[in-house]
Amino acid sequence: MPELPEPCFKASNFTKNQSNMESKEHHLTRFHLILLMFFLFLNGCAQKISPTQQQNQDWKALLQEQTNWQASGKLAFLSDTQRQSANFNWQLKDNKQQLILTSFIGTRILSLTELGKYSELEYDGNTYLDQDSQKLVKRLSGMDLPVAHAPAWLTGTVENDSNQYDTYGRLTSSSWRDEQGQLWQASYTQYSLIDEMWLPTRINLTHNTLKIKIQLNSWQF
Repeated sequence: MPELPEPCFKASNFTKNQSNMESKEHHLTRFHLILLMFFLFLNGCAQKISPTQQQNQDWKALLQEQTNWQASGKLAFLSDTQRQSANFNWQLKDNKQQLILTSFIGTRILSLTELGKYSELEYDGNTYLDQDSQKLVKRLSGMDLPVAHAPAWLTGTVENDSNQYDTYGRLTSSSWRDEQGQLWQASYTQYSLIDEMWLPTRINLTHNTLKIKIQLNSWQF
């Protein structure tokens, strides 16, 4: 009988190829596992930074209870007759306000402090007193600013039937009249979540032809 031809491969080569295939499958499985863990990690991070996971459920009530806070940022007054800008530091302590305006090079423009029944304003090296903070600021600096209502409109807690809110319950627009009967309108274009409360960081105030653009860079409670 004729001899059968030898196999074209040896058992050792078959074992080696099978081992290589198993190694590739093992690496592929590890890669898929790592990829799955990576996507799970990203999904977990997304859940952690979601605003609905961090905000206090009663953040509005919590915010209205605050009688001590400090905010800083920038103001820009724009109208047909004036264009002024300043940095500000605004404080509320036991429902009394203190406002400091400085130029962009750090020179102090004015310092307003509400006391018992009157307000004290330091301006141009002199001290002035008045029962109305808004009148005092406007008379000396020319800046018309609704100071009396500031604790409400700065924090976005104005109460008015005309208020409009977004899906998070944050104020987007409101209006009110000051002590002189002037109508003010406010629009809120940006918020930040601070101490589990939503605080405005961009506000536009308008009164007649005057527009005040406000940028809040920090909030402290």
